[in-house]
Amino acid sequence: MLRECLRSIQLQSYKNYEVIVVDNHSTDGSPEIVRREYPWVILLPTERIGIAQACNRGMRTAKGDIIVTMLNNDMIVDREWLLHLVAALNLHEVGVVGGKIYNFGTRVIQAAGNWINWNLGVCGKIGTGEKDTGQYDDFREVDYVDVPTVRRDVVNAIGGIDEGFSFYYTDVDFCVRAKRAGYKVLYVPPAVSWHRLSATVGNSMWRKPLLIEIDGMRFLIKHSSTPVIFYRLCCRVLFVLIQIARIAVFERRMDLASIETVAFLRSIVSLPRAIRSLHTQETSTLRH
Repeated sequence: MLRECLRSIQLQSYKNYEVIVVDNHSTDGSPEIVRREYPWVILLPTERIGIAQACNRGMRTAKGDIIVTMLNNDMIVDREWLLHLVAALNLHEVGVVGGKIYNFGTRVIQAAGNWINWNLGVCGKIGTGEKDTGQYDDFREVDYVDVPTVRRDVVNAIGGIDEGFSFYYTDVDFCVRAKRAGYKVLYVPPAVSWHRLSATVGNSMWRKPLLIEIDGMRFLIKHSSTPVIFYRLCCRVLFVLIQIARIAVFERRMDLASIETVAFLRSIVSLPRAIRSLHTQETSTLRH
């Protein structure tokens, strides 16, 4: 996957770029592949750390005025992808942009921008599963984008990626913070890429639901004011319970229902830790 990703970047029509591969302590020979086959790539090996920490190290190493954050190795990009993203960041008040994403090897939409349901603390992708017939070819503001491409002045204003998230909601949180700082988050349809589903997080039935629930709960707490947080938590609990019941009763998948139940309970247990983490983060920000 890494080879395919780097080859697609190498073919970009926009040539004024650098590529940084943050190797998060891999054991599959990826660093050797980069050194041997892609000597023009900056290789940044790390110890085993979280994805947010790894991305932040890459961003701190980057020299450009525009930074493409969180491009995973399970993606390939169209030849004009970077050209369209850079052009969109020249528009008035636009601080973050992201393009249209297809399921790998198809023209079936995976995401044409994204939305957030604030009462539930859940988010979703626009157009998922639809065949692309041009129905999402308009530039528009969205709640957040996958693989945010951002100007450096925005990063300087709002900070890097929140390292309190384990895997999910990093891009959601980043875009929300940018919007609250007064920047527009723009969906750029001609900036096309393809993504393999769950290729990075793996195929474990347990890992993905667990990380989504824990990170989703942290996101909800972080971005909810005191007057509404209890209401939103109650809405999320009710939503998850309905989802579990639907899976068990209508889909007759007790295995999946059990996984979702355990993941949800673990997210509840993680609440005190999330609150402590956010309090520590806020205190540190105030000191600086």
